[in-house]
Amino acid sequence: MQQVEKEFNVTLKPMDIGWDNYKQKAQVWAAAGQLPDIITNSITNDSPATYNEWVNQELIHALPDDLSAYPNLEQVAKAKGVDGIRRDGKLYAIPRMTFPLERAEAVWAVDRAIFVRKDWMEKLGIEDPKNFEEFNAMLKAFVEKDPDGNNKNDTTGIVMNTLGYFKSVFVPTFPQMGNQGWVEEDGKWIPFYASKKMDEVVVQARQMYKDHTLDPDFAVAKAGEGNQKFYQNKAGAFAFKTDGILGATGIKSEWEKNNPGLNFFDHVKILHLWPGADGTVYRQVNSPWWSETMINVDVDDKKLDRILRMYDWLLSDKGKELFDYGIEGKDYTKDGDKYVITRAKEENGQFIDLKKQYPSMDIISQLAAWRNASAIEDSESNRAAHGDAAIQFIQDEIKWQMDNAKPMPTAFEFFTMTTPAKDKLSAINFDDDFTKMILGKDDPVKTWRATVKGYDSKGLQQAITEVTAEMAKQK
Repeated sequence: MQQVEKEFNVTLKPMDIGWDNYKQKAQVWAAAGQLPDIITNSITNDSPATYNEWVNQELIHALPDDLSAYPNLEQVAKAKGVDGIRRDGKLYAIPRMTFPLERAEAVWAVDRAIFVRKDWMEKLGIEDPKNFEEFNAMLKAFVEKDPDGNNKNDTTGIVMNTLGYFKSVFVPTFPQMGNQGWVEEDGKWIPFYASKKMDEVVVQARQMYKDHTLDPDFAVAKAGEGNQKFYQNKAGAFAFKTDGILGATGIKSEWEKNNPGLNFFDHVKILHLWPGADGTVYRQVNSPWWSETMINVDVDDKKLDRILRMYDWLLSDKGKELFDYGIEGKDYTKDGDKYVITRAKEENGQFIDLKKQYPSMDIISQLAAWRNASAIEDSESNRAAHGDAAIQFIQDEIKWQMDNAKPMPTAFEFFTMTTPAKDKLSAINFDDDFTKMILGKDDPVKTWRATVKGYDSKGLQQAITEVTAEMAKQK
């Protein structure tokens, strides 16, 4: 943080938000006229109606038409799909790119993963599931057959970091659910939750809850709380992402803290999903970006320039070097193109994780871009920080996904398409309604169809009409 402040002669004052409340806090700040100078949110993807409101209410600053003074930002502004969030020809947000566009497909492929206790599978004589029924039966065995051998009824099937990761379980049943896309059905374009294919999904989800193969506490656990059950040998499977193994607080490190003397990779593997009804194994794909930075409209020209220069640097090779290797002369030295890492080591001989050494790095390094690709690339820096085994584990998974799975069918136009009724659909909270359905006791299909029927009052049918017309126009 001090390095960035010195570089740009700025003072960074953090405002407290978390995964559980960032959307609500931003709305409260906006209503009170107290938005920070730099606003991070996800409204361009998740709530375009709110984005339109903020633009119309003149709460956020338009970026300059000419971004040539900020060449790295200019590249983001020219990226495919970004024109979809321009309003009257102007851009009011800096998309936070998930991955470099040239590598997006390969890296998205490992953004979802089901970790499983392979030692438990071997002990119980279970092979990799070939369909949902076998998957649920495996989890049921974890619950009922004492896989940890402690003679106690204290294990569950699958836990999750957040519900979003758990939903990948249903990708073989309904691929578009994996990225919450729109699908063409009966001559109309509809959001995934209105599809007939949701009937099978809700039956499966309810069955898991009924069989206790789904963590019974999933609905009340905060993000990350379910992880601990997996680390502490109380769950046989864990829904997260492949690079979740990395870092001082990552899956591998936390699991080994709870299982001293054991090697994570000897006991845990990624469980590959089974083929869908068409015989295809699908892998994750999504929008080129998720979330964005917006700038308070009250920021003057001088501060606007300073923010844009800082963001341009965050996206630069120089910024990447800082986040990959640390501070030159302290954490590494450089001889031409060769890096010599000199930072301190942990007790296990591994170089200390930079995000542990510099806690502010986790936030600052991801302001302008998520940098997920940098975190998992096969580099000298990553191997030094995380060890050969962890990086090879990720590289092997990328290769498996690219060799054996196809990207889930995705109509990318919808991520930035805006129509009056479609924008209002952001008021629908699918996760909450899906959770209520899982917890319910009535027939899950009837429950879900009634839920979707209730969306008509929020403009669902009008949105379908508008989007179908727009797609016909775009051919």
